Amino acid sequence: MTSVRIGVDGDSVLPLYRWLAEDPDVRRDTTLSLSGEQRPDEMGGALEVINVVLSNTIAFSGLVVAIAAWWGSRKGAPVVEIERDGVRVTIHDDSPETIRQVVEALSRDRS
Repeated sequence: MTSVRIGVDGDSVLPLYRWLAEDPDVRRDTTLSLSGEQRPDEMGGALEVINVVLSNTIAFSGLVVAIAAWWGSRKGAPVVEIERDGVRVTIHDDSPETIRQVVEALSRDRS
């Protein structure tokens, strides 16, 4: 099992959560949940995060592709931040190169 956290700028966390929950490939291989976190840089501010538990490592690539597809479907899409094992990367476009870089960066063995 692998855990991933997804943060989204602005009010876009719920639309992304719904997109991922409706994707049959993502739904098959993951468990999704929403949680609020205290922002360290803002008093009283909270950040909603999508928590993802992946049943296998192959599902991670599918998750990144689904996030990039969501990003590409939105006009003026926000930055999406994905964190795995303390490593954070952002998705700022839906290009195949960005997808490859995100998957590569977050799939490295950290042992």
